[in-house]
Amino acid sequence: MRIVQLSTMRDYYGGEVCLVNLARGLAARGHDVTGIVRPDGRLASALSGHGLARCELPLVDWYEPVSIARLGAWLRRERIDIVHTHTPRDWFIAAAATLGGPARNVATRHLLLPVAHPSLKRSFLRRLSAMIAVSAAVRRGVETSRLVAPDRLVTVPNGVALPEPSDRLGPLRAAQRLGPDDLVVGCVARLSPEKGLADLLRAAALLLPRWPRLVVLVVGDAPIGSEHPEELRRLATELGLASAVRFCGYLPDAGRLCAEFDIQVVCSRAEPCGLATLEAMAQGRPIVATASGGSPELMDDGVEGFLVPPQDPARLAGRLECLLDSPGLRREMGRRGRDRVRRDFGLDLMVERTEAVYRLALEGARG
Repeated sequence: MRIVQLSTMRDYYGGEVCLVNLARGLAARGHDVTGIVRPDGRLASALSGHGLARCELPLVDWYEPVSIARLGAWLRRERIDIVHTHTPRDWFIAAAATLGGPARNVATRHLLLPVAHPSLKRSFLRRLSAMIAVSAAVRRGVETSRLVAPDRLVTVPNGVALPEPSDRLGPLRAAQRLGPDDLVVGCVARLSPEKGLADLLRAAALLLPRWPRLVVLVVGDAPIGSEHPEELRRLATELGLASAVRFCGYLPDAGRLCAEFDIQVVCSRAEPCGLATLEAMAQGRPIVATASGGSPELMDDGVEGFLVPPQDPARLAGRLECLLDSPGLRREMGRRGRDRVRRDFGLDLMVERTEAVYRLALEGARG
């Protein structure tokens, strides 16, 4: 198949990492895959870094006639079979660019909330051959919007490659001057309020008196213009955590770096299908995550880690303390997490399921 992965996102977070992982997996299975991306984003660099083909267009908004016309001509000239989009803004671009051509549209929904302004999107989503939801929780949000017929809606969880186990004493710890006796609680997340990082800081403040060698590493940056990072830094100072909390900023390949954590925390108010959770599980790290959104679909409480209520720093601190108290429990939960990823959330499985969706979309068009 000749496949396009289309995204107008500048950033490189969960949905964009999934796009690149999927493109790599599809290319490895012999498909011709090209990323259609903006020239000014991290996603373009990530595609090139993995040796994947890309075509750059200045798709600055959901409606830009010149770029859409250029894209449509390119799709027809290259005889593209599938155009796969990953954000609602791109659904219209794909529908307009494929109008009158043979390419089939497939979309992935990465967000939990029901689709905004469904009445405005309903007309051009009629050209959608299939919509993929990354978890059952996300699927329920799509169903609430009533935008896609049930027989065109399918659940395909995110998948990650299973790396070789790596040493917890790696470049991230070295950069932060941390040694083998430091206990690292890590969180990989965009610095925005819904990610619940203030709850993690309050939990750390409860733990620090007993665990003076506790270090919290926060990996991620914020949307341009956001004041939330400064709010988090002020809170850390107020809580007496100035030396215990390190804001590392955006780091490429955070999925590999999380191997250096002792525990990974996913403290969002709700995660669709947490890629950071799966990456840490693949690295053999125990998880403490909020029991909301798609997280309970990825792990079982007390098996691969612990689930806690959202916005409950005391419960979060209590579960972290259980793991800090027991290196053996951390190792065992980490081992179970790797086994769970191998069984249910491997990258090959995600690629195989997505490939099946593409084939059904093409068969439906021929039918």
